[in-house]
Amino acid sequence: MDIFRSVIENFEGHVVTKIRLVNDNGTEISCLTMGATWNEFLVPTEDGGHHNLLLSFDTAKGYYDNSLCCCQSIGRVAGRIKNGQFTLDGKQYQVPTNENGNTLHGGPGSYRFLNWGYTTSRSANSVSVIFQKHIKESRDGFPGNYLATIIYTLDNANRVTISYSALNRESETLFNPTCHAYFNLSDKRDLSSHSLMINSNEYLQLDDELIPTGRVLQVDETPYDFRKFTNLQQSIDANEGFDDAFVVNGPGMATKPVAVLRDNESGRQLTLKSEGTGLVMYTMPEIDDGIKLSRDHGLDAVPCEGVALEAQQLPDAINNENFGDVVLKKNEKKTYHITFEFEQK
Repeated sequence: MDIFRSVIENFEGHVVTKIRLVNDNGTEISCLTMGATWNEFLVPTEDGGHHNLLLSFDTAKGYYDNSLCCCQSIGRVAGRIKNGQFTLDGKQYQVPTNENGNTLHGGPGSYRFLNWGYTTSRSANSVSVIFQKHIKESRDGFPGNYLATIIYTLDNANRVTISYSALNRESETLFNPTCHAYFNLSDKRDLSSHSLMINSNEYLQLDDELIPTGRVLQVDETPYDFRKFTNLQQSIDANEGFDDAFVVNGPGMATKPVAVLRDNESGRQLTLKSEGTGLVMYTMPEIDDGIKLSRDHGLDAVPCEGVALEAQQLPDAINNENFGDVVLKKNEKKTYHITFEFEQK
């Protein structure tokens, strides 16, 4: 097990460090302090090289030249909050908005805009990078201040675990983090050879601004039915893309994986687990010109080149009963885990 550190650039006055974690199998991940970003998930290939399972950029700047939130840490609250408004402990709050009058992915002061302090740790079977930051009301506009910790751990089972914690000593606030990770397991620039399984019987109805209406719909006989392995590209074509929230971890499902993504040509497979009530899937149906991902070797990224799988509590949970508990109370600590286990079939 090895840990490597290197300063890669100075971005808007921030010294950005890249931390590489390598296990005994030659699998490695890298993270950037800027945005607590998951930069690479490199798995060995037959020719002695590596394949990056993530869509990523060569520089920190690349992550901020577009609105993809690519592989970055999202908080305090993932997803959208309608009108940036909610009631907490009997008080009405208005937080900063950043999309059509709504608050998306924590708003303009989200986790992803912070340069995080870090330490590292090592055990016999795993290596970790630990990011920490005091999240302040004066910075992001949400009520209260708390200490946030994000831990990326790579173990010898080729499993990546992301742990999000918040320790709150002050007033009640909200906490619903995720990693906005985009995947392409294949050697192609599309998802045509991917199959996806999601353990979900239901998905959320959304309005024209992608805000949950409160209604929960059945996946039966719709393009949202991924209860068995389904060709992802065919489902994308049938639905004109996805930017949708699936209900997961329902009664009797807690021990099952949330989702399994498989590339049928290479045999690469990822199994995703979390404790959250939701899985948001975004397939990049439209993409701005000029976005150059590192795996494209200077070519412009194309629509539906990757799929984002964001494990979290369901979007706008604070304004919808039974969507999940996103309240962080005074003197409370909460921790969520998301795991991605790689296998070569």
